[in-house]
Amino acid sequence: MYSRDDFEERMALTIWENRWKNHTAYETFIQHHMCIEGAKVYALEHSVFADHFPRWFGTMVANCPSLSARAYMIENMYVEEVTDPEVENGHYESLVDFGVALGFERDFIYNYKGRVYTKVAMAYWERATRAWPWLEAFAAVAGLEAARGPLVLKHGHCIPNNRAVFRPLGLPEKAIAHWSAAEVADYSSGGHGDMTLKILSEHADSDRSQQRILEVLAETMQVRWFHFDHIGRDALAAAGASVEPQAVA
Repeated sequence: MYSRDDFEERMALTIWENRWKNHTAYETFIQHHMCIEGAKVYALEHSVFADHFPRWFGTMVANCPSLSARAYMIENMYVEEVTDPEVENGHYESLVDFGVALGFERDFIYNYKGRVYTKVAMAYWERATRAWPWLEAFAAVAGLEAARGPLVLKHGHCIPNNRAVFRPLGLPEKAIAHWSAAEVADYSSGGHGDMTLKILSEHADSDRSQQRILEVLAETMQVRWFHFDHIGRDALAAAGASVEPQAVA
């Protein structure tokens, strides 16, 4: 069995190997082909994800016996759904503001259900939170935030989705406020990316549970890789860029 510190390092490496070691088409898009039409593809698909994300936490809270873990998830949900101290509203609404600035009607974003690959990815995380024990579900969903945490990013070859990525679009600062909030919430020490690993290391208290958490983290990152690769492919197509044959994460 790993010590807590060693397990956090092992989880971070597992996340990096399955999410960042091989870049998706989305990273190609944001590095070399950023444009309004491609960003619109991303904004719509990511808005579907952001709408579901706090609801998955709500399902986990109902199944979680740990008060401290529940408190963390409720705080996370509040930031996502109600008010983020870094912006004037919650994460989802600030992301909708981004989509509106790109040219969508607000109601269109609210009612958009996602392309097929987004629906497939959403179904994976929905099932995880409803069918798995809370800790495994937490690894599958909160692990997505851990992919932007300091222990993962230190391995390099990571391209954070931050404010600087979208500045070339020339949008008003308020329109990209979502990304400032995400940087503060997820990337820093003690942020959501960091706390995910700490909660997992606290509660995965046996060889078997640690190995299962590593399996879940690998799988959820592969789903995330798949999702972002397909978003990137459609964004590249919208940008008029060539799309290479699909790689395998």
